[in-house]
Amino acid sequence: MTTYPALYKKTVEHLDSPELFLIYKSFKGFFPKGCTKQVLLLLIEDSSPGFLADKKKFYFFKQKDSKSVHFLKSKIDDPAEEHTLRELSPQHRNEVDQLLKDSKNDKEEEKDGDDEDSNTILISDATPSEDHKPDHDHKSEDMINFLDKHNISIPSTIRESPIDRLEHIVNKMEVPRRSSDFKFTQKLKFDPDLGVESFLIAVENYSAANNIQDQQKWIALAKAGLMNSEQGLSAQSTLEPEDEYSWDRFKKRIINTIGYDPSYYRSIFRNYRRKSSERVGLSFANLVQSYRRAFNKNGPLSQDDRTHILHQFICGQEGQLKTSLELEEGRLTYSNIIERASQIERALGYPNAHSSYEINAIPSTPKQVSRNQPSEIECLVTLMKEMMASQASQMAQHTAILSKMAEPRRGGGGNKSNSSYREDVKIAAGYCIQKLKNGSCSKGECRYKHDEAPESIRKHFSTSA
Repeated sequence: MTTYPALYKKTVEHLDSPELFLIYKSFKGFFPKGCTKQVLLLLIEDSSPGFLADKKKFYFFKQKDSKSVHFLKSKIDDPAEEHTLRELSPQHRNEVDQLLKDSKNDKEEEKDGDDEDSNTILISDATPSEDHKPDHDHKSEDMINFLDKHNISIPSTIRESPIDRLEHIVNKMEVPRRSSDFKFTQKLKFDPDLGVESFLIAVENYSAANNIQDQQKWIALAKAGLMNSEQGLSAQSTLEPEDEYSWDRFKKRIINTIGYDPSYYRSIFRNYRRKSSERVGLSFANLVQSYRRAFNKNGPLSQDDRTHILHQFICGQEGQLKTSLELEEGRLTYSNIIERASQIERALGYPNAHSSYEINAIPSTPKQVSRNQPSEIECLVTLMKEMMASQASQMAQHTAILSKMAEPRRGGGGNKSNSSYREDVKIAAGYCIQKLKNGSCSKGECRYKHDEAPESIRKHFSTSA
């Protein structure tokens, strides 16, 4: 458990969005708006060249509580090792080398383009022939129409350039996407019965299908889908400002609020037992889903992961199917386990081994009923008889209880009549009759008086006793 205030340090590969915002502010004096981690890294690199290349430099922070972090700009060394080293998981680390490579390529392309525009000319341009007239060339007309259509102006420095030069420039321009490009328009809705994890995966798949790269748009889509349920509205009230800039933080916050923690899914995975009515493929898929959520396996599964799932799936079977799979375990793999388990089930004649299509396609043959084994109708009749006998016994018990409750209550002695008991109550005048007769009361909470009764009352009950 983290104790506050906490001192920690990170390298550039492990910096998260809030920490990058603080570093950017230390250079510019203000926070940027609507930036992803990649954009922040490039902006800081522009402000401080060498920021991405120096992967051994530490940046020091002080966390006062769970909601506030401060960047210690003036601190450059930690000789006393007061700051603990924090690192991100491999899938969440900043791809510094790739960003440097992309940035370098972009700068070289821009430099080559500038040099070519200002210092390059075709020899044929200096000595145009009489037959070549640019004003009436079909290439010139097509180029002018293209520029007018896309509302692109030609710089004055290249107005007199040849047509081939203009074509080269236009080919480098990004052509606007056609409006007829296919897009998914499915409306995302959070269903509490399916779990918030499934909803967040649907948001990621929807964004990937529509080529949405901005993670803030992912968050906007998720928040709109969560508005359809009371749980989703409650979960959004727990969001912190820094959760609005990072999809990973947003997802973690939502899962912690209305989802299940990994220990819940670890318990499901380790206690896996296949239901008798569950199909093989569906049961295996549920097991894989539990494993991914239990150990945060969002990417491709490693060979060790697949082997672990395979062993757990075999252990979760029962009867002859489990025995057969254990005998063939050396030949089974993550890819063929479902098909092989289904084949064994069909061979063993399990009731859920065939699909509905297979059952309808195979001609049904009448089953030979054994003489010694009762038919289904006989079993049903026997069960109904047992239920009727049990119901009759219960009715008899209820009748006896009701008859006993209907009998008049007897007070005092066992042979006293009801009128005699009413007379005793009247003479007792609120004093406990049992105490007057026996000298003590056996009831824990008696509502009658237990004080010393008058002589006339005590005399009456002493003679009657």
